[in-house]
Amino acid sequence: MERFLTALQFLTVFRVKKDIEVTGESLAYSMAYFPLVGALQGLILAAVYSLLSDTGLLQESVSVAIALLVLVITNGALHLDGFADTVDGLAGGRTPQERLRIMRDSSVGAVGVVFLVFLLLIKYLAIQEVPDEYRARIFFIFPVIGRWAPVLMAYLAPYARTGDGLGASFASNSRATLIKATVITCILSAFVLGALSLVLVGLTGVCVYLFTGFFKRRLGGVTGDVFGFQAEAAELLFVIMALAMMNIFAIYSELYA
Repeated sequence: MERFLTALQFLTVFRVKKDIEVTGESLAYSMAYFPLVGALQGLILAAVYSLLSDTGLLQESVSVAIALLVLVITNGALHLDGFADTVDGLAGGRTPQERLRIMRDSSVGAVGVVFLVFLLLIKYLAIQEVPDEYRARIFFIFPVIGRWAPVLMAYLAPYARTGDGLGASFASNSRATLIKATVITCILSAFVLGALSLVLVGLTGVCVYLFTGFFKRRLGGVTGDVFGFQAEAAELLFVIMALAMMNIFAIYSELYA
């Protein structure tokens, strides 16, 4: 329970237990429970969306937008900040050292802002296009995927910076931690979306592997900002692939009905 609360306190704005101190060691041990934190957030999103849309209080589009805003608020915009910093670093630096220096800057550049806008816009449009009967389920599961992806990346890549910051603790990720996080993710995904959703989890894992190789080449490894980037990218990719799979099944059903 302590490790789950550590993960909850690190990844969200929730402070259930005040005496929990998030250290590099405690964070490394808590990573196995990152997907469970995503499940809690997903449950909140699905509840907010269902409350607003199913009761007829608001239109579907507005309900989707508010649910996404709730995710940003409960995250404390942690992952969005990392996403923007990573994009700025990749766009503005010519060497790994320059890119890392730009990423450390607390200000957000124009390129980072543009990519943030498109990230949120595409995520919103993709969820909006998901069939009504699956939308609440998608709201529940994509934060799980977004919390699992950095755990996989941390296992695959070294930490790019020197020092012992909190982000460096991800580099101590063990195989056992990754296995626990993956099992939790797969169980939740199969339970909510069915066994075929495991294909989507696998494809997301392939994308994480490719992103990891890219950041190894561009930065020499990964950082806390990169983990935020990966969380946002994994959420978006999962939603897009889920929508594409649903569209394929819909076309197949029409052809062979």
